[in-house]
Amino acid sequence: MNYPARGQMAARNGLAAVALLLAGCARQPPPLPPAPAGDAPERREPAERAPVVPSLVEGRRALPEAVEPLDPLELAAFDPIMTSPAVREEQIQRRIDWWMEYWRGRSTAPFQRGLARMGQYQDFVNAELAKRGLPQSLVYLPLIEANYYTTAVSPAGAAGLWQFMPNTARGLGLRVDGIVDQRFDPFAATPAALDYIVHLNRQFGSWFLTLAAYNAGPSRVESVIRRHGGGQPREDELFTLIRERLPSETRDFIPKYLAAVQIASTPAYYGLPNPVKSPPIRFDTTAVEGAATLDVIARAAGVGEEEVERLNPHLHAGITSARGSTTVRLPEGRASGFGARFATIPPHERVAWHIVSAGETLTHIARYYRISVDDLRAANPDVEPRRLQIGARLVIPVSSRALPPSD
Repeated sequence: MNYPARGQMAARNGLAAVALLLAGCARQPPPLPPAPAGDAPERREPAERAPVVPSLVEGRRALPEAVEPLDPLELAAFDPIMTSPAVREEQIQRRIDWWMEYWRGRSTAPFQRGLARMGQYQDFVNAELAKRGLPQSLVYLPLIEANYYTTAVSPAGAAGLWQFMPNTARGLGLRVDGIVDQRFDPFAATPAALDYIVHLNRQFGSWFLTLAAYNAGPSRVESVIRRHGGGQPREDELFTLIRERLPSETRDFIPKYLAAVQIASTPAYYGLPNPVKSPPIRFDTTAVEGAATLDVIARAAGVGEEEVERLNPHLHAGITSARGSTTVRLPEGRASGFGARFATIPPHERVAWHIVSAGETLTHIARYYRISVDDLRAANPDVEPRRLQIGARLVIPVSSRALPPSD
């Protein structure tokens, strides 16, 4: 989708009105019901040069150069979500006020932590948004979804920065199994999430409805529109018409998002300290053939296991796939020479093994190593549970330091 260029005079004329809007959103809210449980947790004009998008160059992940964020007032003036007339609807405003007071009060610390973590991925997300011509305020969506915590998991099972359910993630081409869960990989999940948002926006034609569908699912929002939309055009105001028919979390999702954008883009204006953001993550990539635990990979790279774990949260079983090649991220500068060092480690030393004894089942073995049967099966895709042979060698998907003490 394309947005028309706006002249500087038009921008200046709009800033005063935007400032009033922001100031109005900071007024004291009336008493409202408690916020949902959980850690609560910019559209820019087209750049003259194309944004740098990530690519693999000679084994190194070339992260995008920073896409300079808009000034907060420019963000509010040009972003089609933030300038929607529906923002001024009374109930929306009241809930915006509530969330802003919540983050300025009892939940300031978690909100600040989320803004700090955001620094690791903000450049990448901004570049992916610019690549698709999406509103830049969407860089704050992971702030309310997961507080920019890559391994966040909701009680319902949604996971990662973008809080995908397993089936949704698989439908978007992400791998989700006992060994690899790309919902936890921000560099795989972000493009998938933004492509999904583009699809939803084409379907619903309204940013408020798009965000509602992202939260509740498109089928549910379509059903509510058919039953209670009254034939109204698919504009943001339609969300305010059907809002009370949506699940409570979805009703509050858009006000929560709007409040997060306003307060996170101008924290000092609302009395919060400007967060010290973590630096962008930089890394090299390398290919690992067959199964290897992350502690072995870290040893070959000459770094601590925790550094490899931090860069590869999607390898949630702590092991690479037994079949084929797995791309693994290493701290910047550590891919050079990794292949040669890794090759000196014999294959039988790259993973933990278990020799099946008489009477053992996968359930017994998984329980002994304190792992799930699904993870054990995923690490041994060629093993048939009902035909488990005595003496068979099973890969145990845990690092050596996590193994139970031997008897």
